[in-house]
Amino acid sequence: METQGAELQSISPSPEMGQMVCGTCRSLLSFQKGALRVKCASCQTVNLVLEAHQVGNVKCGSCSVLLMYPYGAPSVKCSCCHSITEIGVSSICN
Repeated sequence: METQGAELQSISPSPEMGQMVCGTCRSLLSFQKGALRVKCASCQTVNLVLEAHQVGNVKCGSCSVLLMYPYGAPSVKCSCCHSITEIGVSSICN
């Protein structure tokens, strides 16, 4: 299931809706829960939707922005400064 995302005007989505940040342009996307992919209306990037238990968080090694990555990934590229941060036990955020 693929849905078209758009920037949200309200702060909290309805219980049937989810939110994520576009991996390319960092726009806030809203989508129906259960969607596997969301196409950003701003940059047309198709984003993979992951559940909370499928992702980890790490701070970018260069600019310290909080990044999300799918579990099992060896590294993650920052969408702000484009540096690569290696995923390791000491770099993971709780």
